[in-house]
Amino acid sequence: MVSANTLCKKLLNVKHVVVEDVNFYFDQDGVSHLKIHARTDKWHQDDCPFCHRRCHRYDQTTDQPRTWRTLDFGATLVEVESWTHRIDCPEHGVVTAYVPWAYPGSRFTRDFDLTVGWLAVYLPRSVVSEYMRIDWETVGRCVNRTLNDIEPERSKRLDSLVNIGIDETSYKKGHKYITVI
Repeated sequence: MVSANTLCKKLLNVKHVVVEDVNFYFDQDGVSHLKIHARTDKWHQDDCPFCHRRCHRYDQTTDQPRTWRTLDFGATLVEVESWTHRIDCPEHGVVTAYVPWAYPGSRFTRDFDLTVGWLAVYLPRSVVSEYMRIDWETVGRCVNRTLNDIEPERSKRLDSLVNIGIDETSYKKGHKYITVI
C-alpha cells in the first residue's frame, strides 16, 4: 500500500521535496481541490533557481504561502502550497529561492508548463487554454518558460536548410500578380 506522502511525491514528479500535509476539499462552486503542502528539503532550500548555487537568505518567509497549480488529477484541481523566501545570489541578485517543482517566476509546476508547451505545438492556443483551464495569454508564457526543454538547440533547426520558397498572390485594387522567390 502506498502512503499519501509517497503518492504526492509521485504526482509532483520531482526530487528534493518534503510533503508535509495534504488537504482535499470542495470550493463554493463544487469543484474538488487537492492541496499539497510541501517544501524543499533542507539541502536545497537556499539554492538559486538559475545557477543552483547555495546562497545567503535575503529576508524571511513571506506573510502568505505561495501556490503553484499542477496537472489535474482527473476532475480534481491539484495545487502545491509552500512558504518561500528570497535569497541573495552573487550572480543573479535577489531572487526567490529555488523550488524543485517549478520554473523560476512561474505559478505552475514544471509538468504543467511542459504539458501546455507540448499541447501548444499541436493545437491552437484557444483550445489549449480551454483544456488546461487557463487564460490564453498564459499559454504563451508557459511556452516561453519551456522552450529550452522542448527544443534545446533551436539554432540548429536551420542547419540543413538548402532552399527556401516564398510565394505571394495579390488580387486587390486591380492588381493580379504572383511573387515567387
